[in-house]
Amino acid sequence: MMEKVVIVAVLLCCSLVALCNACDDGPCKIPTKHYSEIGCKPIHEKGRSCPIRYECPSFADRDNRKCYFNGNIYEPESRLSKFDERFSPCYADCICVNQNNFSSFICASIACPEIMVREIDCIFQYSPFECCPTEKVCGDEIKKLTECYLEGTRYLEGEMMYPREESCYKCSCQKGFDNSTVQGNPNCYELNCGVELFNSELLMNGCSPVFFGTRGCCPIWWRCPSDEDTVIHEEQPENANDINPKLQCKFGKLTLNVGDYVSSNQTTVSCKCSIPPMVHCVQNK
Repeated sequence: MMEKVVIVAVLLCCSLVALCNACDDGPCKIPTKHYSEIGCKPIHEKGRSCPIRYECPSFADRDNRKCYFNGNIYEPESRLSKFDERFSPCYADCICVNQNNFSSFICASIACPEIMVREIDCIFQYSPFECCPTEKVCGDEIKKLTECYLEGTRYLEGEMMYPREESCYKCSCQKGFDNSTVQGNPNCYELNCGVELFNSELLMNGCSPVFFGTRGCCPIWWRCPSDEDTVIHEEQPENANDINPKLQCKFGKLTLNVGDYVSSNQTTVSCKCSIPPMVHCVQNK
C-alpha cells in the first residue's frame, strides 16, 4: 500500500513540475488552445508570459438545443457555414443534431485514398484549407519546386509543415517562405482542435481537456469531475477575504486557488489550477 502511495506522489510531482516550469520566463508553454476555441479572452499581467486568467462565456447560459462553433449559433438540422468549415477541413457535412434535448455536431470524416499508396519519385501538394492533396508532382518536375527549411527539415513547395515548437500551427512551403517566425507568418495557419465542434457536451458538464505534457496543442482526451475528487492546497491563504474569485478554477463541486490541484483515484492524470477558470490536466508520461 505504501509503495502505491509513493508512486502516485511521484507521478503527481512530475506533472506539477512540468506545469510549473511552463510558467517560467519565455513563451508560455501551458496549453491554452481550448480557451481560444471556446471564445475566451486572455487577461495578461506585465512581466508574465502566460495569461493570469481567461474570461470565458458561461456555458450555463447556452441553449442545449442549439449548437455552437466559432462564435456562431446553429439551429438543429443546420449545417456549418462554408467559412466555419475551413477550420476543420478533414470533416465534411457537419450538421447540428438534437438527441435527447441536447444538440451537437455530427460530421463525416474525409478519407484521402491517394496518400495511402506512395508513388516513387512523386510528392503531394496541399492547399491550406483542404484535407487531401490538391496536386501531384513527379519526376524531373520536382527539381523545379521551391525548397523550404523549418527546424532543420527540408520541404518542397506545396508540402505542409508542422512546427514542433509552435505545435498549434501548420505552415505551407511556398516561394519566399520565412522560417524565422511562425506566428504572423502569411504561410502559417493556426490549427483547430475541434474542442467546441466535437466536445460541447463535455464542456457543458464541466470537464477539462487533458494534454500530453506541455508541448502538445490539442487535447488527447478529457477529464470529468468525480465525487471522489478533492482539493490539495499548495498553501493555505492567511485571509480568505484576500482571495480573488477571478483567480480561481472551477472543477465540478471544487473551487481551487491558483497552485492547487485535484487529488483523485486517477493516477495517470494530474489536474492543477494554473490559468483559471479551468484546471489544466496533464497526462503523465
